[in-house]
Amino acid sequence: MNLSNTNRHLKEHIRGGYSLDWRPQALLLAALAIMFLPWLGDILFNSKGEPREAIVAVSILDSGNWILPTSFGHDIPFKPPFLAWMTAVFALLFNGGEVNEYVSRLPSAIALIALCWATYRWAAHSRGGRFGLLTAMMLATSAEVFRDGIGCRVDMVLTACSVIPIFILDRGRKHPSAWRYVAAAALLSCATLTKGPVGSLLPCLVTGVYFLLAGERFWPTLGRLTAVCAVSFVLPALWYYAAWQQGGQEFYDLAYEENVLRLTGKMSYESHVNPWWYNFMTLAIGLMPWTLLAVMAPICIRSKAYIDLRRRAGRGRLSDAGLLAATAAAIVVLFYTIPASKRSVYLLPAYPFLCYALAAVFMRLRHRWPASVMAWLLSCLAVAAPVGVLVYAAATDGAISNLGYAALVPPMVAGAWWLLRRTRPVASSVICAAAMYIAYHGAAGPMILNAKSDEPLAREIARTHPTGPVYQMADCKASRLFTINFYLHDRLLPVSAAPSDVPRGTLMLIPAGVDTTGLHAAGWSTPELLTERSCDFRKPAMQAVKL
Repeated sequence: MNLSNTNRHLKEHIRGGYSLDWRPQALLLAALAIMFLPWLGDILFNSKGEPREAIVAVSILDSGNWILPTSFGHDIPFKPPFLAWMTAVFALLFNGGEVNEYVSRLPSAIALIALCWATYRWAAHSRGGRFGLLTAMMLATSAEVFRDGIGCRVDMVLTACSVIPIFILDRGRKHPSAWRYVAAAALLSCATLTKGPVGSLLPCLVTGVYFLLAGERFWPTLGRLTAVCAVSFVLPALWYYAAWQQGGQEFYDLAYEENVLRLTGKMSYESHVNPWWYNFMTLAIGLMPWTLLAVMAPICIRSKAYIDLRRRAGRGRLSDAGLLAATAAAIVVLFYTIPASKRSVYLLPAYPFLCYALAAVFMRLRHRWPASVMAWLLSCLAVAAPVGVLVYAAATDGAISNLGYAALVPPMVAGAWWLLRRTRPVASSVICAAAMYIAYHGAAGPMILNAKSDEPLAREIARTHPTGPVYQMADCKASRLFTINFYLHDRLLPVSAAPSDVPRGTLMLIPAGVDTTGLHAAGWSTPELLTERSCDFRKPAMQAVKL
């Protein structure tokens, strides 16, 4: 950064931050829409996580129960219903009331687009539109963020509804207004209705610590954030009460285990138990390809002239945005180090703030060799990856749609542009990364993952047994065949023992490892292989018929 640019940067801070131009925002939204929206429905459900969430929306629309619907005959949802509500509403608006892969993933995609746009505005207010655009696009092209933005899971909706209020309250610290507090409380309500009270408590903790570090007084800060948090709990409290009225003790025990015992590590079953260092390993993987910038960060040493200029302008400490980024990332990562249950998705609220730091490093290195290294690496991958996809498709008879073939063009064009011109390494790196994700979403992902889905099995079962329930031997909820159940429109009925009083020809699905004692005595056929690898738990599954 030369002295003239640094001086302009500092003057903007003195005036209270950069003004926002509509053109970078329009460019960002267009790029995100192209990355995430066209191919959301092309990948079939191929693991238990997505259909487990989507089936709740199916249950809502089938039963008309928007409070505590049941699936698999009697199972109540593990999480509050906001994601299912969004999915059901989108199904009614866009797909005639039918839940499919596209509408079930649409809430996550919209949440990610909103999160990236809010991140742009927060970063751009601090360091300008170009920096905001870089931060938002690095966020969208981080591996973990992209993965959760195209999946039917609660985590991206939770992240957007948790992080955007932090940005709103940060802006409200300097420009207070009632609507900002109302908007923050409303989004925190949605976060709580997505995954429980942590959706509101953690953002308020992050905001409170940041306010105090920024020089705000303790009691006014405590009062404001307590009020916001309390208001955000009003609607969730009404839902919890209504759900308790319907579900009784079973719902109470489930909610207590998911919200309290999970945090204290006293759950009745082990769930994603990992050591303390697991969080840092998943961050390194989840931030790819931008993790490489953290390795290069020691090169990002400020010049003496830059430091002197900042000191003369009274900017010897972190900017407000830098302080918020450091505070939020540290609190989120440390908070999720406490529970024994650790998953990479729990750390998603830290990603916007970590990407802010990595964008600052990238901008600092843009005229040095590390930026060129990133551009060379990503451009070469952008050219080679589509070729690899085509070779794999030819070798395995993989299916790629016409739109999928179109998705292979942008990375080759973006990579060739850098290799031929070798200018603007930062922009080229981001464009190549985004283009490769488009190629994955449109071509590679459907070709590779659809072959692993149990959807063809469900289609065959629906052909041979078009009506009536299909039973499944299941000694616990972990052995549920969620994917088949979704594609059979919630026709599976789990049983712990083989029923004898069912019509002849009734089908029974039997996951590997389930006790089949009494199957013959109840009049069922000898189990036959259904699939050597169920996509839900990656083990064989059998089938039997009532004789």
